[in-house]
Parts: sequence; C-alpha cells; structure tokens
Amino acid sequence: MKINPALTLGLIGLAFATPAVMAEDGHDHGAAGHEAHADHMLEGYAVVSTALYKDDLAAAKKAAAGMVKHDKDSAMAKPAQAIADSKNIEEARTHFKMLSDLAIPIAKKEMTMHVAHCPMAMGGKGADWLQKSDDEVQNPYFGKKMPHCGKMVK
Repeated sequence: MKINPALTLGLIGLAFATPAVMAEDGHDHGAAGHEAHADHMLEGYAVVSTALYKDDLAAAKKAAAGMVKHDKDSAMAKPAQAIADSKNIEEARTHFKMLSDLAIPIAKKEMTMHVAHCPMAMGGKGADWLQKSDDEVQNPYFGKKMPHCGKMVK
C-alpha cells in the first residue's frame, strides 16, 4: 500500500499542532492546564469572598461574572452567575455558600487555600468558605457586621 507523502505530512503537522490549538483557546486541557484553570477559578472565588467580607456587592458581582466568563462550563459557573445576578448582598451571600461548597473540594485538591467556618452563617446552620491567608478570619457571610466571626478549620 502506497501512502501519499502530502497526506502523511499533513497528519504529522496536525498531531503537532493540536496541543498548540488547544492552548490558544486559553485552556490547556492537560494536567498542568487543569491546575492552572482551577487556580484561576479559585482566584476569582477569592475576589468574590473578599468583596463580600467588605460588603462590596458590586465588586462581588463583577468578580463572579468574570469567573463565568472565564469558564461557563465549570461547576462553579452556575452559583457564580447567581452571585453576578444577585439583587442584594444577602442573596449574593446565599449563592456564595453554594459556590463555596463547590470550591472547597477543588482547593483541597490544589492545596492553595485555607478553609474557615462560621457557625452562625446561614441562619445558624453554619457555613464554610476559603481564604488565602489563615492569619485572620475574614467572614464573607456577615461582612462588617461580624467581620471576624468564625475560625480556621483546615
């Protein structure tokens, strides 16, 4: 069986070009790309958390919208979009709990952030969140009302 040299070169070129094309779309789909992608989503999460801690709804909505824009197919996109669409800070904080529940297992796998817990959040049911620093609790569920309520758990 005779193989067309042009076809062979084309297939070889495609094989080498595919990783570059995948990286061009902003998402390296290999293991290193997954880690970088998770880090990017967790960075957005951290901005949302800090904004809620500071009672800054506009900044929380903007950061959440940025997370969705980065990856609308991420598991974190739906609660992030809900934060971006929130009418008030209480609504954003409710959706932040859902976002946190999805982000915490990712952060544990990536080992990039610390888990904090507030027993009074969500009507006394308690809620966890992530922080970059474990120096001081920065409670996104109560903001300026009780900025340091809670404790670091991991």
